Amino acid sequence: MNALIFSAIFGLVMMFAGIVTSSEKVLRALALLGLLTLGLLTVLELGSSLVFSIDAEQLLNFDQYGLVFLLVLIGAGFLYILLSGGGFAKVGEQVAEFYALLFFIYCGISIVIGFSSLLMLFLGIEIISIPLYILTGSDKRNLKSNEAALKYFLMGSFSTGL
Repeated sequence: MNALIFSAIFGLVMMFAGIVTSSEKVLRALALLGLLTLGLLTVLELGSSLVFSIDAEQLLNFDQYGLVFLLVLIGAGFLYILLSGGGFAKVGEQVAEFYALLFFIYCGISIVIGFSSLLMLFLGIEIISIPLYILTGSDKRNLKSNEAALKYFLMGSFSTGL
């Protein structure tokens, strides 16, 4: 539950950090700090120590296996950001928004890992897929990126309707 709440908070922090600074190094350090915090909170939750205790009416149930899987995904994201280095120059000027979308994807992953009802599974998949639609079409100058984003959005809309 802690990773779910704090990933949403860090997503908002990264969005507002893009207003304050445009330095890629500062934004990268802030994203790495956010992922370290998410990892630490997940480790604390493995030891049954919660920062926030919210009653989810049995809709979310975080077990040890799911928390370890979340910790592995947070570690993979940390390595991705750490090793990408100057690769974010391809993203353009919106590096902070890219990091914010990654944190919102972690929010959806946390819901999918801890779901106890099909409603929460559906919400988690939708929270994961909407930032992925945006990331797919993030290269506005590339026609193939725009086409892929539109096709991905239409496929997701039809599958949601079904």
